[in-house]
Amino acid sequence: MINKIYKSVIALLLGMFLVSALAAETINDEPEVVSLYTKGKRLMREGNYYAASRQFEELEGRFPNSRNIALFVFHRSKAKYYFAEYTEAAAGFNYFISRYKNSKYLAEAYFFLGNAHYLNSDINRAVKAYLHSYERTKNKTLRELALSSLISAYKNAASLSLTEADFEHLNDQKKCALIKPLSEIYISRGEINKANQILSACGESVSLKDNPEITERMQNKPLEIAMVLPLSGEMQTYGEEIFNGAVIAADMYRQENGKQIKIVPYDTKGDPIEAAQIISQLSSSHTTDVVIGPLTSEEAAVASASLQCSEMPLIAPAATQGGLTRLSSTSFQLAPNIELEGISLANYAYSQLNADSVAIISSSSSEHIRMTRAFKDHFQKLGGTVVAVEYYRLRDKDFGQYIKDIKSILLGHPSDSTYYINENGDTLDFELLPVYVDCLFFPGAPKQLRQLIPQINFYNLNGFYLGTDGWGDKSIYKLGDNVTKGAVFASPFLEGKSSDEFISLAAAYDVRYGKRPQRLAALGYDAVRLITQAVKFGISRDIIVEKLQTIQNYNGASGLISFGDYRENIEMPLYKIINEQHRSLEAEEVIEN
Repeated sequence: MINKIYKSVIALLLGMFLVSALAAETINDEPEVVSLYTKGKRLMREGNYYAASRQFEELEGRFPNSRNIALFVFHRSKAKYYFAEYTEAAAGFNYFISRYKNSKYLAEAYFFLGNAHYLNSDINRAVKAYLHSYERTKNKTLRELALSSLISAYKNAASLSLTEADFEHLNDQKKCALIKPLSEIYISRGEINKANQILSACGESVSLKDNPEITERMQNKPLEIAMVLPLSGEMQTYGEEIFNGAVIAADMYRQENGKQIKIVPYDTKGDPIEAAQIISQLSSSHTTDVVIGPLTSEEAAVASASLQCSEMPLIAPAATQGGLTRLSSTSFQLAPNIELEGISLANYAYSQLNADSVAIISSSSSEHIRMTRAFKDHFQKLGGTVVAVEYYRLRDKDFGQYIKDIKSILLGHPSDSTYYINENGDTLDFELLPVYVDCLFFPGAPKQLRQLIPQINFYNLNGFYLGTDGWGDKSIYKLGDNVTKGAVFASPFLEGKSSDEFISLAAAYDVRYGKRPQRLAALGYDAVRLITQAVKFGISRDIIVEKLQTIQNYNGASGLISFGDYRENIEMPLYKIINEQHRSLEAEEVIEN
């Protein structure tokens, strides 16, 4: 803060030097105008900036057609600036710049506009204004002043990235005089890719191999991970589980590598706006290397969007909504998204079961609707036919009507009086008539599935059963194999408990917290373990993003992790219910072969 204030004062003093350089300026105008203008300049020299601004305002108002009107606007804005009315000054300089594009004072106006923005804590706009001043000036003093101010301000810019396009109007000498010190700022932050992007305009680049000092500095700097989670409020317990798992992984990193790692908690209170604000501030921090969080899909969506123009890597550990990682190029999603459950089962039905048709009976909860739509769209895209889709209400206990509607569709809508004769010659009414479809897809929660599945059997609706994570519950298995009929379901929540990473986590978690870790703790643990693997070659945001993108088949505490094209975990395990237990479908296929 002291350094920032010091630079602001320097910029202010040097700006005053420019005022004194113009003090002897005279104008050719009507005698009254010359007199009032001279008075305004004298008031400026005497430091009576309020009176000076009023004087130039009077000149603007009384003589709007004066050939010197641009000077009145310019000096009035400077008087406002020196009187510390930075917002009004910025408005005045912006007006001057837009109105008098050919003025010989244009470069100075941009410089003072930069100062006004800087002193008003709008660092990003200050950088842009200084750049325009630097580009346009032919005065050596102002050029050096704009360059110095530009570099100083850029060090404090929040999420600003200059690209080659920003330098295209500069001549080669000005361009490289600016680019080289800016690249040093990136290098000091470990953002080598950004440094090389702008250095390419000067035909230069920086390589870690050729700069052992940079490499050593990046490898030995402390790793700082921000944990942006709800640590108070209704979701505090969930946030603490993730945080506790991360702490275990950080302890292991210290023990295994002898290196420094800092886990810094930030409380979102479960509020998406609070999460986005925290992460926006962290993106401009020069100490935070990576963010783990936030917790919910809603928080993660807003947070990811806030990083659209940032290099900050973010791992959302528990959010399950699809598309979150497409909101920024540096966001990663550890938990497989909800839509992937439906897509994986559609692939299995069409490719492994050779199913041509499917009927769906789904819960009307938002997550199950998303699973259903993903399954339906993908199955149809593959070439399959979705015969019917029925949604039941969350309070329903009797599912007969939904089942009968599907049977009616499959039988061609028979009349209510229709009866059928079975192979034994018995007469059957419509409800008990056996009907077949290749597959039946049932997304739902265990509580309602326990009632739905027996009713499917009762009404004799037959097909291969497919389910989502709600089927991974002991109460479903205990219905019996004759009821569950070898159902296959997708779930990201059952893997990992026999992996080496989970065993290591469980042992350390028990020692530290006196209990067994839950899935959220495993996700927090895996997030840190992935990060510490990524920084083996150096600690920088660029490196973390680059290395995380290459993660494939990582057998973590929470399960298998592979990041796809959009940096989301694309591993979705499938299970089969056999002998009232779930078994990995992959393992079951190995046994059968």
